[in-house]
Amino acid sequence: MKKGVKETLMDTKNFKNLCDRLLKKYGFKKKKTMYYKDSNDGIRCGVYLQRSYYGKVYYFNYYYFLDNSDVKVFPQYFEADVYGRITVLSKIKENNSYYQTELIEYELYEEKELEEYLEKGIQDEILLPVKKGRQVIYDMVKSGICIIYKFRSKEEEEVMQKLYDFKTGEGQKS
Repeated sequence: MKKGVKETLMDTKNFKNLCDRLLKKYGFKKKKTMYYKDSNDGIRCGVYLQRSYYGKVYYFNYYYFLDNSDVKVFPQYFEADVYGRITVLSKIKENNSYYQTELIEYELYEEKELEEYLEKGIQDEILLPVKKGRQVIYDMVKSGICIIYKFRSKEEEEVMQKLYDFKTGEGQKS
């Protein structure tokens, strides 16, 4: 940035374009409203940008579908086994300090600043299981970074069964 030139804050179009560019950079392909990327061991990762009803705010949601053997089927988020959200550093102080938040108030950020947060989240949270497999998802669920998605009929035990023995492949569908 040149001296004396202030970078402008983001609007909805800039935010969506930034997300689209970053996800495509890492090999995600857009199908309808979601972005997808497959791993080598049957995991399909989905990303969905969820607009809040309460203002100009987005959530950067990611999902893991653990038994996705049909490459022609692109499941919807509510069919996911595991779900998480990227967090960013807030722009508003609470109790005199900034905090990590799932609410991305994109209009408060300059593009470069938000790009750094999103890129870190994509690399550290979303892509790690795609590259390293089910053990990473298992660890993320156990540590609370991700949760078992319960808005469908599958039960938590069934999802954990798919993850439980990531070394031998037992409990996993291929």
